[in-house]
Amino acid sequence: MAFLEELGKTLTDTGKEVATKAKALTETIQLKTQISTEKTKLEEAYAAIGRIYYESNREPEEAYAKVYDAVKACRERIAALEIELTQSEGSRICAVCGAKVPKDSLYCGKCGASIKEEAAESEDVNAAAEEQAASEEEAERPAGVPAAEEDAFVPTEEY
Repeated sequence: MAFLEELGKTLTDTGKEVATKAKALTETIQLKTQISTEKTKLEEAYAAIGRIYYESNREPEEAYAKVYDAVKACRERIAALEIELTQSEGSRICAVCGAKVPKDSLYCGKCGASIKEEAAESEDVNAAAEEQAASEEEAERPAGVPAAEEDAFVPTEEY
């Protein structure tokens, strides 16, 4: 009987130890999750600060000129890729609001504008969307900042 009592005590002690370690591990995971969440919020705050600065300073200081050019280049590439994606999906772009419209739609679901059926007109709509995206980018580009070159921006430690 002493053997069974000793075995029972060992199992109880081991169970308590496992429970304590599991609780400590759970607390550690919760703390790491909270830290990760706070770091994400911090990065979002930094991004918001940058976005506000970018939008409010149309004439960047010299130190920011390359970054402004990189932002413009990225926006232009995104617009071009979105147009390419729309075309590959067989969709069209609304000439009025720039929304993606299914190929078989007669009207834009966003603004209600009539969508033409002819393929040639669809190409004209896509060209208009490209022009609209380019003009929006031009309007967003700060005064005095030249159009971005094709080279990708590579940040250096000086930024």
